[in-house]
Amino acid sequence: MKKISGSPCIATLLMGLPVLAMTACSSPQHASTQPGTTPPVKSAAPTSSGATTAPAPGGGALTAELKTPDGRSVATATFDFTGGYVTVTVKTVTNGVLTPGLHGLHVHEIGKCEPNSVAPTGGAPGNFLSAGGHYQAPGHTGKPESGDLATLQVRQDGAAYLVTTTDAFTRDELLAGNKTALMLHGAEDTENAMDRVACGVIGTG
Repeated sequence: MKKISGSPCIATLLMGLPVLAMTACSSPQHASTQPGTTPPVKSAAPTSSGATTAPAPGGGALTAELKTPDGRSVATATFDFTGGYVTVTVKTVTNGVLTPGLHGLHVHEIGKCEPNSVAPTGGAPGNFLSAGGHYQAPGHTGKPESGDLATLQVRQDGAAYLVTTTDAFTRDELLAGNKTALMLHGAEDTENAMDRVACGVIGTG
């Protein structure tokens, strides 16, 4: 048999072993024995939802729950002492109890809301009379009195909402001594005595 010279790859192909020839002629590939390196993973900072946390309400606010002589709750009031003055907010909670129209609103000098009671000066009993007269801050005399607030206007459906401001008294003054009460009268302010239709002791809640 004639010897065939040349590349061993050609000789292998001629002998009918193409698969082995391709394997023998390919560049050797060696599996790496070096351990792989895992790319570092960086944790992204949490994405902000865009929501902000509202500041906690400032301390020091006072409240009063105004009730009728028969004990029905008709309105709530808050006294906010931020900003260098007092913001008084009054809102009805039961509609249809108060008569539509204007109602005088005052801070009274004693923190009592007793139906059929006698005034500190004596006399015949009446609703919420034990709350005394209009509040006057220490050292203040004359009119307007310290306890005078804006008139509350009740709508035809018996509901009302009022926000008014005053700088006539402080938080400590309202809480001193016998405390104070918020009084709602049956009609607009006049020089004459008015019915007292709802009352709430002013306090810390």
